[in-house]
Amino acid sequence: MTTETYCTYYVHSAWNPRLETPAAIGAKYLATLDALSAVDPIFKHWILADYPNPNTGDPDVDGWNINAIPIASARPRIAEIIENYVRRDDFNEPCPSDGYHAMATTREIGGPRVANVILNTGGERHGDVTLQFGEDPAPDLTIVTYPLYKAVLLAINAVWHAPWACAQAYRSGTISVPGVEIVPGLIATKIVSVERVPLDLTFPYSVFHIPWIAYLSAEYAAGVALPCDILTERTPDGGLLMSATTARLDPDNPEHVRRARIIAETMIARAGSDGRRTI
Repeated sequence: MTTETYCTYYVHSAWNPRLETPAAIGAKYLATLDALSAVDPIFKHWILADYPNPNTGDPDVDGWNINAIPIASARPRIAEIIENYVRRDDFNEPCPSDGYHAMATTREIGGPRVANVILNTGGERHGDVTLQFGEDPAPDLTIVTYPLYKAVLLAINAVWHAPWACAQAYRSGTISVPGVEIVPGLIATKIVSVERVPLDLTFPYSVFHIPWIAYLSAEYAAGVALPCDILTERTPDGGLLMSATTARLDPDNPEHVRRARIIAETMIARAGSDGRRTI
């Protein structure tokens, strides 16, 4: 049996429904990108997705027609950009009650060091924001560092004030299993996807995946008790920051996995496995 796996590392945060205007969402989105730019030079030169208006009604065609514009050009039009990227119903009609999208990247052509920030918010659905480096198969691991991901998490949370945020690893890839009977009489190698932590098949599945650095707001963190080997600190807003390790989280490291499990179970107990529990 051979394994070809890799991990993606990203920061994810979510919140309960918030009815906000495109102008308000746009202002927060620009504030997010500016805050990230202040964290590290790798976040300079943001390019925003400018959805076509009017659109054709064909998602594939409209996807090809999205313009990528520098943040300086997007600033005076940010409310319009957000409004154009409204969710649409089954008849391709704008549906503001379902919220709005926004996307930004540090480079139009992807790569292992390219940062992407995706936002969904503003309607009667739960909102969320995600930052991820690179594309498949994996980011450049030299930039996956504890100081950077911690700073990113705190910068995003300072803008969106979410009940939780999490820097996490997601294990993905494939395992080649030889000698499997695919159909009666046919023996071949079966390719099986890998999404769980391989060292612990009982690791709880949740929106937090394999948590590395996790945040709970003061309300969600009230009464939380953790063992001393989980690094903790209070944030300026009274929230609780929990870290499994100050090294890069390694899903093949049993100690990292053990600590990540403690954080995962804490997050699930407070926010639910889907991150949508309200306290």
